[in-house]
Amino acid sequence: MTAVQSSPPIAVAALGLQSDPTPAVEVSRDPDSCPLALRGLSKRWGKPGLAVLAGLDLELEPGTLTWVGGRNGAGKTTMLRVAAGLIEPDSGSASVWGLTTRRDRTHYQQLVSFLPAGDRGLYARLTVRRQLEFWARISMLQPRSVGALVEATISEFALDELATHRVDRMSMGQRQRLRIAMTFMTGARVVLLDEPLTSLDAEGAALVLGAVKRVRDGGGAVLWCSPTGEQPAVALDGAWVLENGRLVSA
Repeated sequence: MTAVQSSPPIAVAALGLQSDPTPAVEVSRDPDSCPLALRGLSKRWGKPGLAVLAGLDLELEPGTLTWVGGRNGAGKTTMLRVAAGLIEPDSGSASVWGLTTRRDRTHYQQLVSFLPAGDRGLYARLTVRRQLEFWARISMLQPRSVGALVEATISEFALDELATHRVDRMSMGQRQRLRIAMTFMTGARVVLLDEPLTSLDAEGAALVLGAVKRVRDGGGAVLWCSPTGEQPAVALDGAWVLENGRLVSA
């Protein structure tokens, strides 16, 4: 068994800083261990129970970007929420570097960064800078480095002109760029993205792809979900479509 922790955030690494020393996570280093493994996932919603996931299997290798498409309601968000440790499947398992939520949900979630669809995670009355400061602190990053990290993140995601703007006075595209910055500033080596390009202009889309590349280059793994036909404009290491609760080759 080897202790593995999230690598420092992109901006933190560039500054030579470190995230807060959270307890080491003991994860398996057997041949089956990988950044993210979804095995036999099944999940039903409602009554009598609509099968959204039906024995779904997916494994992400280090240094990869995997895309999963599908129609609205196909189960992409449910799959991501299970992978993020937010909900439990009815059967099957999700693991990150061999760790499962059944063993330690808190540490599992520290290894993953999840961008949900919509406007979730934002506080209307906070400015961009205050929102990033708040996010850094609840992500348990080192307090003495938060200020430098926030400024580096603002620069990295071209938020300089918006730093003092309140969230509720920003456009949808500006808010989405802020959420993207929050997602990547945590330094998680497994990143889950639900329709990340929504409302973004060409510059914002390029910033997302640049951040994804840095995660891949650092040995992490990214799972990107969007509607069928909306694949990211970058080379993929795997492409699938979610149909009838299972993944089929795209």
